Amino acid sequence: MDNIKVLIVEDDLDLATMYKLKFEKEWFETRIADNGFIAVTQVTEFQPNIILLDIMMPSMDWFETLRVIRQLAPSLKCKIIMFSNLNSKSDIDRSLSSWADAYLLKANTTPKQAVEKIYELLGEKTWELTKEVHGIQKNNHSCPHCWGSLDVKIEIVSK
Repeated sequence: MDNIKVLIVEDDLDLATMYKLKFEKEWFETRIADNGFIAVTQVTEFQPNIILLDIMMPSMDWFETLRVIRQLAPSLKCKIIMFSNLNSKSDIDRSLSSWADAYLLKANTTPKQAVEKIYELLGEKTWELTKEVHGIQKNNHSCPHCWGSLDVKIEIVSK
């Protein structure tokens, strides 16, 4: 199995970098696009499994970005998570009725929760395959900065 590929479409570089670092700790191959035009190019070249798509972006708005991505890559079985601080019911409903698979509110979502949503969308089998490919094992130690309440520490085991 190849690594899970995540494209973060976010114009706030600090926020995008924070998520990228967490995703890479999860063995996700991750790229950042800071606007819709770059995102469309990255989708065809990078072929992500997941796109974390900000709603408020410069250049090309989220709706147009989403529409173009779905038209350019209909065969790409990519899940799209809308990622915004807009929390009105109409914003969420419009996103989910416009080809998005999930909606995360930035202010209420940690990188760890975003990882959990990715595994939820891709299925339980994805996590099992990731563990197998990378030789990941659970133990009873935890890192409060990376794993919090999971009480899990990831370590690489030589095969």
